[in-house]
Amino acid sequence: MKREELKEHGLSEEQINFVMAQNGKDVNALNDKISGLTSERDGLQKQIDDRDEQLTTLKKSAKDNEELQSQIKQLQDENKTAKQNYQDQLAKQNKSFKIEGALRDAKAKNIKTVLPLIDTEKVSVNDDGSLNGLSEQLDAVKKDNSFLFEADQPKPNVTLSNKFSNSDNNSGDGLVDRIAQRMQEANE
Repeated sequence: MKREELKEHGLSEEQINFVMAQNGKDVNALNDKISGLTSERDGLQKQIDDRDEQLTTLKKSAKDNEELQSQIKQLQDENKTAKQNYQDQLAKQNKSFKIEGALRDAKAKNIKTVLPLIDTEKVSVNDDGSLNGLSEQLDAVKKDNSFLFEADQPKPNVTLSNKFSNSDNNSGDGLVDRIAQRMQEANE
């Protein structure tokens, strides 16, 4: 989606900004999901490769039963550790994506600049996917470093009028009358 296409369809600048912001949220959410799925796929592929290598090694060492049992126990322990490390990595990455999404929603101008100001160790992801402990930190960062965030600017209220007078008579000609009277006095 391009701004030029929206302008060609007669949308105002305000409407274009709104559409682009909404589209940006959707695109960012999809990019986060793609990154998560790509990482998950790569991690699973690595686990498969590791297990294939372990099975090959196991077949070669099947000569002695005691040695085999010991090696199986070692492989089971390594697989358990690898699985836990992978789960931890996925949880950490998911938390990171959610924090970055929250910073985007908070209108951070540059996420990489704001992120070091957040203690991510104090932030946790709830079962429902919401973040716990981020809003307080985010409020503090906004208070101390408001320049890092886009300000919500109230729209100016402009009223156009053809009246030139601030007087209560609302005739609209008070100013014109006063100017004409001063010019006449100056000519006399």
